[in-house]
Amino acid sequence: MKPIRLVIIFLFIYSSQATANQVDSLLLVLEKAKVSQDVEFKYQTHFSLGEAYYSGGTEDYEQALYHFEIAYNIATTQKAALQIGASQLQIGLCHQRRNNYQKALKYYFAYIDLSKEQIELPEEAKVYSQISSIYRSLGDYDQAFKYQMLALSQHEIQNDSLGIANSFYNLGSIFYYQDQYQSTLDYYLKAKEIIDALKNDRFNFSCLAALGSVYNKLGNYEMSLKYNQESLDLAKKLKYQTGIAYALGNIATNLTSKEDFVKAEQFLKESIAIKLEVEDKWGAIGTYIDFAKLYLKWNKPNHAIPILKRSLEMAKEVDSKTRQPEIYQLLAEVYDKKQEPIVAYRYTKKYIALKDSLLNEKTVEKMSQTKRRYEVVKHEHEIHILKKENELLGKNKKIQKQQFYIFAIASFAFLLFLWWYKNKLKLQNKVNGLLAEKYEILNAKNEEIHIKNKQLEHSNEDLQQFAYVASHDLKEPLRMIGAYSNLLDKRYKAVLDDSGQEFLYYITDAVSRMGTLLDDLLDFSRAGTQVTPTKMIPVENVLFLAESNLRHRLEDCKGTLIINTQDFPAIKAHQTQLLQLFQNLISNGLKFTAKDRTPKVEVTCERKDSQYIFSIKDNGIGISEKDLEKVFEMFRRLHTREEYEGTGIGLATCKRIVSTWGGDIWVESVEGEGSTFLFSVPLSMTAPIEQKVALLNS
Repeated sequence: MKPIRLVIIFLFIYSSQATANQVDSLLLVLEKAKVSQDVEFKYQTHFSLGEAYYSGGTEDYEQALYHFEIAYNIATTQKAALQIGASQLQIGLCHQRRNNYQKALKYYFAYIDLSKEQIELPEEAKVYSQISSIYRSLGDYDQAFKYQMLALSQHEIQNDSLGIANSFYNLGSIFYYQDQYQSTLDYYLKAKEIIDALKNDRFNFSCLAALGSVYNKLGNYEMSLKYNQESLDLAKKLKYQTGIAYALGNIATNLTSKEDFVKAEQFLKESIAIKLEVEDKWGAIGTYIDFAKLYLKWNKPNHAIPILKRSLEMAKEVDSKTRQPEIYQLLAEVYDKKQEPIVAYRYTKKYIALKDSLLNEKTVEKMSQTKRRYEVVKHEHEIHILKKENELLGKNKKIQKQQFYIFAIASFAFLLFLWWYKNKLKLQNKVNGLLAEKYEILNAKNEEIHIKNKQLEHSNEDLQQFAYVASHDLKEPLRMIGAYSNLLDKRYKAVLDDSGQEFLYYITDAVSRMGTLLDDLLDFSRAGTQVTPTKMIPVENVLFLAESNLRHRLEDCKGTLIINTQDFPAIKAHQTQLLQLFQNLISNGLKFTAKDRTPKVEVTCERKDSQYIFSIKDNGIGISEKDLEKVFEMFRRLHTREEYEGTGIGLATCKRIVSTWGGDIWVESVEGEGSTFLFSVPLSMTAPIEQKVALLNS
């Protein structure tokens, strides 16, 4: 690149005040870049334009995305890893700003893969933090916490104070949306302390706004209003439109608490106008919720209904499960005020169901485990740093000793040497003490893990005991009832009237169904409780057994089973469980058949990315969209026993079997046309093709 071009780009990239003039100037440079043969010049011009549109005061994310994508295509053509990574990160940020979370995740994970496979990219910690923010918006707090802890670990290794503050801020936000406000406040104050030392105005705004929100939740309205007003003043000083919108909304919340409804409504109108202008759907949903709270307190429930329904539509558009529970709760309150208890109860049920799915003990436990793992890794890293410092200290003392012999007299050198040696011993003892303390902490953590493992072992023993009770103790009285029912049928059937014979039939039928139910419960309890398998099982062999076991059913219903075996792997699993999985799914396809067609089931498999996807497709009655998630629940039946036999446990057992190897199971269906059940197997649980062939031959 010519020197003059380097100077032009440098000035625009590192300009201290990004404005609309910068965009105009860069567009002039772009005209020169279009006719230039210098590929680096073109890349840097488009990349700089993307940055100017993204954060240069215009906040035009659509234009920013356009130029970043051009820069990415140029970098990909040139196979320039650093430039590819930089473009992927910026494209992800643009998609995230536009609430296209899945597209943003695609580019963030591509950035991480590039960093691991080719080079170590400098912004990996930032990408982890952005991934965490997306999962937080989607309501997946376990994943959000996991990736934010990864980001924090990276920042601490790099001694990146701004990054550490950012991770504290985001951890606070994760706890905020789980209603754990004291933990939220602790993390926000940690972030604010670091930002005050760094004097970063943009980040300081975020901390002020966050503190205003959490103090409001804690009921300290005076502190809340103080921080909200400071954040508004700072946002106006920075000419930060999105920040102004959020600050106005926060102050409106304070005014609502003071029952200054007219002024609060005006602030909210200004806030929503800005958020819609910059296409901030996430923020707009929050403002609509604040409108609804205002109208509820103002005793204007009719004003709240259309606003809440609009916010619910937007929350579903961006798949924001964190916003939806609050909307359902407010709708319930609105209809309760309108004295429509049935509608209010319906929304209350939706609120409870969704809230329980977001705030459950399993999620909290996973977050605690992630934090413990982070603390162990952090302690190990601190020990490593102490060892390195000890080595460096030894080298520094050696240099001091050499300087001492050059510039000091012999007598002073001897005294200085004694002083140095004494301090070295003292420091060494201190380091050894720290090491001993760290090892003690590690031992405590190991003991805690050991206790958890023992608890899991006891849990498995309880489950095995349940299996024994189900298979023996519970079936014994059932067999007795069945035996005496048969004796009654044989000896006294002739003396029983029609009602007596009907009652006897019901007893016999109930015994049979109870026996089937206990067998299915036994299968469910056994799934996932066996020891970890070590043997690879060829899927073709298992499907051959399944087809053989289902041959009579296929003949009775004149059904067809098609198995495409060319892409089937071998799976590290228990053969009996794998056989049960396929038999359950295939027999379901044969069972739930439309009366006007003969059943047909097709089994296929294909590799996608880092996993195999199996599909079992049928031409049966299908499943309605509202019931797709319900079919895997225990005892969930979508039809009466008179229509289709079964206990409602088979698919729950399938789900548990698939989960033992870390896979997922789901169903796609069109009601009246058929269903396709799919499950995934990670590559780590499969064997290569050549190994599978060897297994088949053996």
